[in-house]
Amino acid sequence: MPEQKLKLAEGRTVAMEDGRAWPAEGATVEVTLYIRRRLADGDLVAAEDEVPAKPAGAEPLDPPEDPDNSGRKARNGGK
Repeated sequence: MPEQKLKLAEGRTVAMEDGRAWPAEGATVEVTLYIRRRLADGDLVAAEDEVPAKPAGAEPLDPPEDPDNSGRKARNGGK
């Protein structure tokens, strides 16, 4: 069966299939009939994986210079 990362919907309390409390940060579980019912009832929602934020002082990196073409114009009409 496919797996999906799910978390509790706002204001909902749901037990996992084995009776444990659902983790606040969400859990990756098999999508069983029980899970499909919880999704249909709105008790669970898909949880997005958090992407780490870029550090505040980070600057974009300059592309590496090609040592063979540094300072030369293109031969096909480059300006």
